[in-house]
Formats: sequence, structure tokens, C-alpha cells
Amino acid sequence: MKKLLVLLLSVPLIGVGQQTIILSKASSNYIKWMEDENIIILDAYTIKNTDSILQLADGIILTGGEDINPLEYNNTTNLEVCGDINYERDTLERKLFDFALSNKIPLIGVCRGMQMMNVASGGTLYGDIPTEIGTEVIHRNNGEVYHEIALCDTSTLIFPIETDTIMVNSWHHQGLKIMPNHLRVIARSFDGLAEAIVMDKSIHPFMIAVQFHPERLGKDNVIHQTIRDNFFKEMKK
Repeated sequence: MKKLLVLLLSVPLIGVGQQTIILSKASSNYIKWMEDENIIILDAYTIKNTDSILQLADGIILTGGEDINPLEYNNTTNLEVCGDINYERDTLERKLFDFALSNKIPLIGVCRGMQMMNVASGGTLYGDIPTEIGTEVIHRNNGEVYHEIALCDTSTLIFPIETDTIMVNSWHHQGLKIMPNHLRVIARSFDGLAEAIVMDKSIHPFMIAVQFHPERLGKDNVIHQTIRDNFFKEMKK
């Protein structure tokens, strides 16, 4: 029987050999992606004392969700095109990112999580892709869609297969615009939008992010497996 615990109100006792993954906001897909008999999963969004769980963190995942407040990257124009803004979550995820950066905790960003990784690093976002970039690639259409991305660099942390293009799922209307030099783009969609990035290892040994949703690709998907396996390996170092 799998020993999976999603923390809602209190911090559990951690057994010998177990490791702890903190999700910025949990959902069943993220839990299923990371579940393992030696892993405890904590939902940071449900916990008031974030400092207490950060001391337990072996890995952190910034998950998908709402648009980031444009004021986080000093932009007022994008306020007009954003959906509902979750100020509490913006603050929480910046704290998780800063802790992971300072303490060299392995971190994955997914969709919004990739955008937060860029914003917290000093970057900016496109407020609305169809308006600012166009509709050559459909990134969202009343829900999840699929499109191809092209690998423009190499990183076996995300993509293990030798191919020029990969089909991924997509559900977002914002994306990375200006990026700091220490974030490297690994893949782009065919409208030029960044779809996968890694942090320069001279700054952090394992910070990776994708704009699509590997947690929803299914356990047999090679990208789903590769990101998960490399995350686990890094946590054990």
C-alpha cells in the first residue's frame, strides 16, 4: 500500500528514507505524478505556517493556475487582460522560489510555475498571447489543446528523446516575454514562445520548467517519466 500523505492541516512525522515534496497548490494530477511509497507530498496552499514545511522540503513544484499579478513584474497594462488574480498565491510562490534558490532545493515549474520562475528571476510576461503574438499556434481553446514544440537546445532533464519536435498539451494565454540571461530556453512553440527552460547550473543545480502540463500526459509518456525520474534523482543527492 502506497504511503502517500497530502498535508492539509498538520505536519506529519517523516519516516527513515522518506522525502518531502512541496506543491505550491495541489491537485490530483500532480499528486498522481509524484506519488511514491517513499514520498510525502505537502500542499503549501493549505498551510498557514509555510516556514515550518520549508524546513522539510527535499523538492518543490510550482504548479499551474491563475494569471500572475502583472505588478509582480512592474506592468500595469496586463491588468486589463488577466483573469482573476490570487495575491496570496503570488506571495506564496515567490517565497517557495526564493527558498529553493537560496537553499539549492530542486524545483520544477509547470505552466504558471514556469511563468513565476521567470518573473521571480526578474523577467516579464506576455499578457495575452493571441493579442501580442498571434494565432499561428493555439495555446488554449476553451480548455486544453495540443501543439508541437521544437527543441532548440539540449537538456536530458526534460527531453530524453532525440527528435526535432514533440507534441505537448497546452492550456495558457500568457507566456515568457523578457527573460534573464541565467534562464536557458530548451524548446519553443512555432510562434517563438518559450516552452521549456532550465536555470544555469552555476546559479542552481536543478531548476527546470515547462509551459505545458506533464502531470496530465499520463504515466506512460516519456516526458512525464523523465522529469519525474530526474527530479527524484536530484532530491536524493
